[in-house]
Amino acid sequence: MATVPQISENNVPIPALPTAPDFPEADLQPERYRIKARAFESEGEAISTMTGVILAVRPSRWYAIPDDKNPDDQLTVCELVDSQHGLYRLDPVAGETGPTEMRECATCPLNRWRSAPNGGKGKACREKRLLLFLRDGEYLPIVVVAPPTSLRVVSRFVTRAAARRLKLGQIHVSLTITPQKRGGQEWGVLRIDELGVLDDAAQTDLAQRLQDGPLARMYQEYVSALAYADRSV
Repeated sequence: MATVPQISENNVPIPALPTAPDFPEADLQPERYRIKARAFESEGEAISTMTGVILAVRPSRWYAIPDDKNPDDQLTVCELVDSQHGLYRLDPVAGETGPTEMRECATCPLNRWRSAPNGGKGKACREKRLLLFLRDGEYLPIVVVAPPTSLRVVSRFVTRAAARRLKLGQIHVSLTITPQKRGGQEWGVLRIDELGVLDDAAQTDLAQRLQDGPLARMYQEYVSALAYADRSV
């Protein structure tokens, strides 16, 4: 697999560009791709298949209620602060300045099946997994947002990697979507297929890139957090 940008070969001379940075490195942020019924969608792209390596996986939980004063917004009630606890806002209207308490996710009533506000079988608290993913041929990673319907797929993949004592970034994978439909509702479930283990040269290249440069910064910032909030339905 390729983990560095592929540069087309031609005989056209290219003028040397200035060596000074042409943008603040801090402006570089991983783009988020959400799993829809038949494609991974970002703000500017919809794609059905991606290949590359999963660098890290982080949990995400978020529960919100409608904002009566602004129907287009939602008020955050609780969001994950680590893998097992959420910060619950006793007064959501007050926002971040209001009183809070720590809640254990395992015993929280919002984390029970059939607690969804629409009366369905799901949970009120939307649990997700955020995958830091480096696509083949690209220099910077993206974040793939795996919804509740894909949690089992992610868990199975990381468990299998751990059983073989492999780091996630050692495994070359293909990400696709399996369409699902019930009645008039459609959704997609993530599929992770292993394409093999990276060879020694590819692993060495990736390890070096994770030590220095924009990819290293994004990776370190991502893995330093125990959990992330993805405030989307």
